[in-house]
Amino acid sequence: MNDLLRARLAAQYGALAASDAYSCGYTKLSLGRVVSAGELIRVRTGAFVDAQLNAEAKPAGRHALAAQAIARSFSGRHTVSHHSAVAILGLPLLCDDLDITHLSRRSPGDQRTAQGLRIHRHLSPRLTRMAAGVAVVHPAIAVVQTAAVVGVTAGVAAADAALAAGRITRKDLEVALRISRIGPGRADARTAVELADGLSESPGESWARVLFASFGLPKPELQVEIRDERGRLVGRVDFLFRAQRTIVEFDGLVKYGGADGRQALIDEKRREDSLRALGYQMVRPTWRDLYDPRKLEQAMRSAFARAIV
Repeated sequence: MNDLLRARLAAQYGALAASDAYSCGYTKLSLGRVVSAGELIRVRTGAFVDAQLNAEAKPAGRHALAAQAIARSFSGRHTVSHHSAVAILGLPLLCDDLDITHLSRRSPGDQRTAQGLRIHRHLSPRLTRMAAGVAVVHPAIAVVQTAAVVGVTAGVAAADAALAAGRITRKDLEVALRISRIGPGRADARTAVELADGLSESPGESWARVLFASFGLPKPELQVEIRDERGRLVGRVDFLFRAQRTIVEFDGLVKYGGADGRQALIDEKRREDSLRALGYQMVRPTWRDLYDPRKLEQAMRSAFARAIV
């Protein structure tokens, strides 16, 4: 790869269109040699990404790189949208199917689907922003589109993170829901907007909250300070079901390695014992539990039952 193309690749966040390479002195044949050498990956006709960045990225990051390159290959005629925009915006993306890049037209035209690509109907340029060097939909639009296409959980996780970071407001979400052309997924998008809460501090907490709603549980309070009878802070908890005297702490399975990790584990055990001593039931779901809703619901209802006894 020559210096010009390497500099262009860095300036464009690891994504290239074929036209970018041609402007750096490459031909179709010589560009193919760079791909064969393993320096670039062709993600679609005319769209390439940095092979090293792609290898180092997580699935959402690889999807973002591909979306950037594909958008560039259309010479600015389309805007990155739906969960492809969520990925580029760096919001959490709870989605298992990342094989299709979503774009929206910037001028009137029909929807169409091709291998690895779906192009949606016209979206006003007023609803776009620049990110990673390409046009993407406004974060609130991306959230409701994602909920409509991928589902409530993905929409809530993205919305929670965007709200927490101050990148959108609840009003933005409500406006986005009203103006977005999202078809049969509108009910899921509406539910995601209703559940969105910027107090959630991780995608796991967002997912857990969606599950609580699906179980028909009362709405929990988020990030609550628990104090003892003297008013001393015992702990700040992820979820509090106050009437049921139940605390839920999402456990992302952080490794407790080394001396610092062992001390953190001891401190957490003491904190949990102190909360139990105040009469609270504790439930600590992990990522694995989120994939087993029946088990989580049983744990929640068992905790509620113990608290009543």
